[in-house]
Amino acid sequence: MFKIKNLKINNLKKILVPALVLTLSLALQGCGNSANANNNGSSAKDTQELKTVKIATPGQGGVLIENALLAQSLGYIDEELKAAGYKAEYMGFAQAGPAINEAFAADEVDFAVYNELPAIMAKSNGIDIKIIATATQDYNYAIIANKDSGITSAKDLAGKKVIATTGTILYKYFADICKENNIDMSSVELVNAQADANSVLASGQADAYVTAYSAALQLEEAGTGSIITDTTSNEDERTGIVLAAKQDTLSSDPDAAVALIKAFKKAADFAKENPDQVYGYLKTDNYTEDLLKKIYSYDTSFSYFEPSFSDIYKSHVENQYEFAKENKLIGSDVDLNSLLDDTYLNQALK
Repeated sequence: MFKIKNLKINNLKKILVPALVLTLSLALQGCGNSANANNNGSSAKDTQELKTVKIATPGQGGVLIENALLAQSLGYIDEELKAAGYKAEYMGFAQAGPAINEAFAADEVDFAVYNELPAIMAKSNGIDIKIIATATQDYNYAIIANKDSGITSAKDLAGKKVIATTGTILYKYFADICKENNIDMSSVELVNAQADANSVLASGQADAYVTAYSAALQLEEAGTGSIITDTTSNEDERTGIVLAAKQDTLSSDPDAAVALIKAFKKAADFAKENPDQVYGYLKTDNYTEDLLKKIYSYDTSFSYFEPSFSDIYKSHVENQYEFAKENKLIGSDVDLNSLLDDTYLNQALK
């Protein structure tokens, strides 16, 4: 059984607004491959018309992320869905988790590739979804400081302007860093500018930005500033990117769920067997192969692309669940045994 551990979560001084969840649109867009944005699945399967399944992802353009993007770029998603009688339609949501949850509630999407925190919140709010696989079990975060801010380490964040959206996993990471460095959170001016965070940081309107590690590296490469801390050496602060599905979809189209996980598994195997080739399938205009090699340099085994639920991954889910409970981001308890469903994963791995 999925037993929740007593994890140490920071006691934040303010009760967070429950409507807010993970906002990673800009960061997640960056890791996507724009060449795939218009790839809406295979054409008709010989003499059989394929049924469309709608897959949501954060950011504009409907571009997938992490191992899901690899599976997409390698053609495995199209291949496996077509064999099962389906094709994919990708739908991008610039407002990330909250907008995807609204789409789930309105029956506008069947699957989503996003962070587990909004999935936890959706379940708590009565949206009947399941997490059925992972697209990565290790998603990293960082804090980057503007080059003219005078910030050289996390200890310098006191009294500064920091972009960290309240109620998100990014805010949780920032709060943890402040606690580790004995910084009074009330001394920091929070800037809620996630949608245009890059320009706000570059212009000096904010001194630092809490974001995905990949986005921070891109900004560092562009000369905007320097990363002062990140999660690559602290797995407790990482999260996952998951494949979630509506229960109605799982009941009516279980073969589609199995096909997607098969594609993820094939991509994970490819990454482990051909790590040097992965970067070519994930690169974009903004994310070159050299930059991607830096992003994944903390662990080039790509073992975290495995779609199964490892013990380390489960600890990430527990961590976020306790964070959501403690800060009243959810109105009712969530049974994590029910939310994480390996039924289709087991079928795919047979």
